[in-house]
Amino acid sequence: PRPKPPKTPSTYVAFGDSYASGTGAGSYLADGTSCYRSTNSYPVLLAGANNLVLDFQACSGSTIDDVRSSQLVTLTSATTYVTVTAGGNDVGFADTITTCLGIDTGACLAKVAAAEGVIATELPWRLRTLYTDVRGKAPGAKVVATTYPRLFNGRTCHPLTSFTSAEMSAMNAAADKLADAIRDAAAEAGVGFADVRTPFHGHAVCDSAPRINNVDILRRYNSFHPNATGQASGYSPTVKAALGLGGKTGGGTGKPKVTTGATTSTDTQRGQVRVQG
Repeated sequence: PRPKPPKTPSTYVAFGDSYASGTGAGSYLADGTSCYRSTNSYPVLLAGANNLVLDFQACSGSTIDDVRSSQLVTLTSATTYVTVTAGGNDVGFADTITTCLGIDTGACLAKVAAAEGVIATELPWRLRTLYTDVRGKAPGAKVVATTYPRLFNGRTCHPLTSFTSAEMSAMNAAADKLADAIRDAAAEAGVGFADVRTPFHGHAVCDSAPRINNVDILRRYNSFHPNATGQASGYSPTVKAALGLGGKTGGGTGKPKVTTGATTSTDTQRGQVRVQG
């Protein structure tokens, strides 16, 4: 009998912002962009563990509009898996934390309230439109939208991050509202949902085994982004389960074929937190 031809690997397309590109996790691809796409990111880890060909479009600073206009172009009817991590920059993630790093609690809480206003009014239809666009361009794909983790545990451990309890509680509550908006929009658009808040619980900024970077003055892009462990133990297992790839942590070649997009963000520094002088 003739030998069977080798099975064509499934295609996985990863969309989104810095939390999807792996900014903060180190080991960045030299792809000629400032997207900070990391080989420690959950898309690369999932592709390597499951023998998937990865089209890595996620880029630091991306908004929902960036994803729709610059990242979705690679979707086809043959795409097998899609993940989307977007919305944080649309509600002013970095600007909010930058304000809260200052000494004016009132300004911080006002910034959080403004973000929650966007979450309540504008974000639902933006997300729903994005997810619907993905479904339309890749009707046969398994599509999963992810949340973002809560950043804080109620205490501080760094002289530059002396957030008050009220500030940390407010920012965590906003993260919960953002997660709810992502969940609801995903359900309305008929796509899957991966909630990463649980695997980051007990591993927030200032916990004994943090999965999120604290402030980094020299490499601002690292600040308040998941570290390599956060990508591997926070995002990867949760997204893998939502995609239906199973709960295994190993397997695969470990070194997937990866292609990247251009600079698919209109401002790759949009998500970088600044320390106010």
